[in-house]
Amino acid sequence: MKELAMHRWIAAGLGIVLTLASPALWAAAFHVVFINPGRSDEPFWRSATRFAQPAAEQLGIKLEVLYAERDHLKMIEMVREVCARPQRPDYLLLVNEKLAAGEMLKIAENAGVKSLVVYSGMAESQAAYGKPRQKFRHWLGSVTTNATDAGRLTAEELVRQALQQRIVADDGKVHVAVIAGDKATPTGTQRLQGAVDAFAAQPSVVLEQVVFGNWDQARAAEQAAALLLRYPKLNAFWAASDLMAFGAIDAAEAAGRKAGADLLVSAINNSPPVLQARVQGRIAALAGGHFTTAAWALVMLHDYHHGKDFARDGVEVVLPLFVMFDEERAQRFLTRFGDEDFSGIDFRAFSRHLNPHLRGYQFGLLPALK
Repeated sequence: MKELAMHRWIAAGLGIVLTLASPALWAAAFHVVFINPGRSDEPFWRSATRFAQPAAEQLGIKLEVLYAERDHLKMIEMVREVCARPQRPDYLLLVNEKLAAGEMLKIAENAGVKSLVVYSGMAESQAAYGKPRQKFRHWLGSVTTNATDAGRLTAEELVRQALQQRIVADDGKVHVAVIAGDKATPTGTQRLQGAVDAFAAQPSVVLEQVVFGNWDQARAAEQAAALLLRYPKLNAFWAASDLMAFGAIDAAEAAGRKAGADLLVSAINNSPPVLQARVQGRIAALAGGHFTTAAWALVMLHDYHHGKDFARDGVEVVLPLFVMFDEERAQRFLTRFGDEDFSGIDFRAFSRHLNPHLRGYQFGLLPALK
């Protein structure tokens, strides 16, 4: 594999831009702009970019990443700016953060720029935008994960661990508080629904309250502190992300509680810090793997660009990317990818254009680890 020939950060008025591709490839490369809704220093969205970087390099893609710093209105402005350039990109990767994808798709459509919606797909309330390639013919499709499964699996494992370790209240039940993401983003609402449904199905669980931490550690810590005071029997937190889980742990420790001992916390995502916390037992249940979505979307765009349209298998692709991390799996991931260098993965092996014998896409974290 060619070594990375260019890796530079450009401070731009609308965010931080990362352009990645070997100069030797630029002449033949096609240009993809990823409107990343997260902060440039946010573990999940940083990992999403770092996993996509080697995929772009190996596939001859000029990848540009714009961070919106958790401002969904800035995302829309970024798309408007990109689509107004004299040289527009060939494709956009868009995330439906706080239901902003509809407006972004509209701008891209008017500019004639093809788009994929990734990570968080369209919500039922956005039915007026139709399906990909219908109302907006330049909207090629969506590539998402089953976030409901992530919520359900982590909730079930959280309860299983609590009952197994006898971390229950004096009534013999697991008293849980939920720290969800936000009320609009489909991925967040799906994770929440999966967790709430799982808790409702367990007679040994008392769901005390649901709050929304807006994916922020400090806010989650404030909320968790208030919940611990309000519900003295509380012995578990379900959190929709790693940062909010750490916020809950911060509050618990400040209150004299110990995560993994007299109070359990779950999380979603697989940043190195949360994987380490899983190994240490401070996180009791952990699901991750969906950070890889952008890279798989690049593989699909590569194939589409070379005449292998993924639409033959559907334009709304839901990938089974979530993996549950026990202590052993978390340690194996840390050993191999603790520095978030994913260049050792052969992304070309997943391309149906480059591998005509492949009958379908076999994306996922576990295949990538082989």
